[in-house]
Amino acid sequence: MKKLVLLLAMLIAMNAWAVDEWSKARPAGSASPSTIDTLLQANNESIDRLLSNYREGCKIEYLSASTLTVELGEVVCSNSAGTLRKFRSNTSDTSVSWSDIDTGSEAVSTTYYVYAVADASATTFTVEISLSSSAPTGATYFKRLGSFYNNNDGDILNDETIVNDNNYYALQLGDWLSKSASVVYQASTDGFVVGYIDDTGGGDCEVIGYTDSSSPPTTVRSWLEFRGVDDGHGTITFPVKLGDYWKVSVGDVGVANSLYWIPNE
Repeated sequence: MKKLVLLLAMLIAMNAWAVDEWSKARPAGSASPSTIDTLLQANNESIDRLLSNYREGCKIEYLSASTLTVELGEVVCSNSAGTLRKFRSNTSDTSVSWSDIDTGSEAVSTTYYVYAVADASATTFTVEISLSSSAPTGATYFKRLGSFYNNNDGDILNDETIVNDNNYYALQLGDWLSKSASVVYQASTDGFVVGYIDDTGGGDCEVIGYTDSSSPPTTVRSWLEFRGVDDGHGTITFPVKLGDYWKVSVGDVGVANSLYWIPNE
């Protein structure tokens, strides 16, 4: 019984190290050899939480309707279990095309994901395109960099179709892009349609905003109406999802209108 009490007392008296902090003083030269593994593991776990998501640069940008650029930078690529990390650095930009797809061939009206891959024995990373949002086919060490949308014509339209995973301002709105009434558009990103209507001629007028997954869209999302007004003014605004179609119809051709698409960058 005395031996059991003594053992419990020794365990209670032992130092404990939290895994939520890192100390450059551990392990110290005076540390007991029996605690080395514990000290190293505590520091390793703290550092791993920082490095597991590390990415500096490596921005995905539009190059052409069928080509992207991944800018120079550094990234940590991990295996799927997160037990091994590989540090990679590219000192120049990387051109990415459909020859870099992990499996299959190009599909239209589809979101693709872009990955840094560190399977080769090198200091640099390669880049792959994949339909998977979690892991490229055949890769062991990887880091997802972002995504892009390949439209119904098989084109990457511009930077509006690209989402970088480390863009913490992803909900920031882009430029006001002028559009025309009665024309069907497909959204290359999430965004908003904003229209200003000036019915100075009087009479009746309906302004209707449509958006859904069909072309042309038929689902009414916004409606502005003038009835017997000599000088009417108003606005319509409605959101549109990535890949959906949208259109604004103006019932009176004599009505002046200014129509804009504002993409989510």
